[in-house]
Amino acid sequence: MVRREAFINKIRDKGFVYKTTQKRTYLYKKSGTTDYISVPKADLLEDEFVVSALRQHGCSKEEIEGFIASAKS
Repeated sequence: MVRREAFINKIRDKGFVYKTTQKRTYLYKKSGTTDYISVPKADLLEDEFVVSALRQHGCSKEEIEGFIASAKS
């Protein structure tokens, strides 16, 4: 499990900015594109969600594994 704040910091590094709050998620959008990520409001995010979201938005496998390892320590 990865803390939501760590994941949000990672996607901000990728150019995503906060857009709006929905019922169960926060919506982050990349300016100038139609790319967006719906981040659950839960404090801890499943590893599978983190891997999937980062992979869809251009992170390499090594970068994702490094991020998850550092976020858990």
